[in-house]
Amino acid sequence: MLSVLAFVRKKLHWMMIVAIVLGLANLKLFGGWDLPRPLLVGIVIFLVIFPVMINTRFDELFFHLKEPRPVFCSLFLNFFISPLIAWIGVSLFLKGEPELASAMYLIALVPTSAMSAAWTAFSGARMATALYLIPTNLLFAAFIGLPFIFPLLMGDAVDVNKLAIIKNILLVFLTPLILGDITRRLIIRYKGAQVYQNRIKPELGGISGLGVLTLIFLVMSLKRNAVLLNNLDVVWIVVVPVILYYLLMYLLSVLWGLFLIRRGAMGGEKAVVIIYTSVARHVNICLALVLSTFPIESASLMILLLIVGYIIQVPTLAFFAQHYGKKLAAMA
Repeated sequence: MLSVLAFVRKKLHWMMIVAIVLGLANLKLFGGWDLPRPLLVGIVIFLVIFPVMINTRFDELFFHLKEPRPVFCSLFLNFFISPLIAWIGVSLFLKGEPELASAMYLIALVPTSAMSAAWTAFSGARMATALYLIPTNLLFAAFIGLPFIFPLLMGDAVDVNKLAIIKNILLVFLTPLILGDITRRLIIRYKGAQVYQNRIKPELGGISGLGVLTLIFLVMSLKRNAVLLNNLDVVWIVVVPVILYYLLMYLLSVLWGLFLIRRGAMGGEKAVVIIYTSVARHVNICLALVLSTFPIESASLMILLLIVGYIIQVPTLAFFAQHYGKKLAAMA
């Protein structure tokens, strides 16, 4: 089982493509399934987000508020530049596609992921900075970005109920956050910190990956996806704005990081963390919000857009970390 989880962690972006193909094959050959929304939401909360939240230390945030500059520099990228880029992509490619626009704005407003910390460590950058920038950005997304900036971006294109968004944030974000924190404390208390750190923590990403693959297969197998199966050219409508978003986020994040380094605002070991926490997006939380907030008949294309984002994100972050991350982290 451990070898399976390790394989899932390493090959998740390719296995997501396999899950999409298998789901659509199930739909084509066997007619697909009708699945209740609570089942899909339950999978994404307890198999996808909950394992990740066990590893997320939100209490780290309060010990690092004495270092506000990286926080403000990161928030500027994630909640001004990022939604601006998404708005440009939507204006150019997704006019008349309010559901896809919604998914694009969700990607733009839910930053960071576990990969932010992983590539920080790989690059030799300052891990302490990652450990408080990740929860800070997620909390800002939960209480400012999604309930207030998201409806502003959508305007009249979709009837966005702020109270419904807040309720769903409580469901898909705060619930697994609280349960994850309690679970981590119980594991450490009864099994010890060493067991948690060395045996349990490394496998949680693989468990979350299996949850993602299960969810993708089930969503792609839904009977209502027959329209998607008969109009596969719509995939290009999804792919182009996502590629544009990531290209511009990389470009502007790197330029912002270099500006901070050269102006002496902070060293490279912190500036690189800001880049990682800006380019990486928390696709898992976006999946949960789509499934819990939007009609199930419009969820498939939205989820496809999110999956495309994840498939782009993983290898590009690896490439950036291997070829540029260490060099930037070493800059004074």
